[in-house]
Amino acid sequence: MQLETPPRSAPRPVVALGPEQGEAVWFLDQLMIVKLRGADAPYGIAEAVLEADRATPYHRHHAEAETFYVLDGELSIFVEDGRTIHGVPGSYVHVPCGVAHGFRTLSRVRLLVLSAAMGFVDFTREYGVPAPQLTTPPRATPDFPRLDALARKYSIELLGPLPE
Repeated sequence: MQLETPPRSAPRPVVALGPEQGEAVWFLDQLMIVKLRGADAPYGIAEAVLEADRATPYHRHHAEAETFYVLDGELSIFVEDGRTIHGVPGSYVHVPCGVAHGFRTLSRVRLLVLSAAMGFVDFTREYGVPAPQLTTPPRATPDFPRLDALARKYSIELLGPLPE
């Protein structure tokens, strides 16, 4: 019996980036360095850097899971089952699609953010602005109507501030 080999599609290119390489974006209070986008793989990876006492809105992704891997610093991750997860270097937290979550930094934090589809990475790129330098942005009040409209475009539901 002869096995048939399925036709091969063109191979995707190898992506190799060094430290601080990638598309740098200021998104809310974060410096996001996009490492991988959907043109290169079926998922997205960004390195996020935030100063102490920064928080994301409480939110839910309706089209993708989100995973955090803490490289440096400490943060609290809030999930809808009422748990607060303490993230320290080496911590891994996977949030399935549809589960409400958000986080607050307890110190300066550097983490990898992995999204199972391209919505979140493209959302950060569209809302954010190109980072003029590899530093965290100055603290600013988000444009919530624009943020909410873009979140909806990417199947992300903003639910308000983090639970206490």
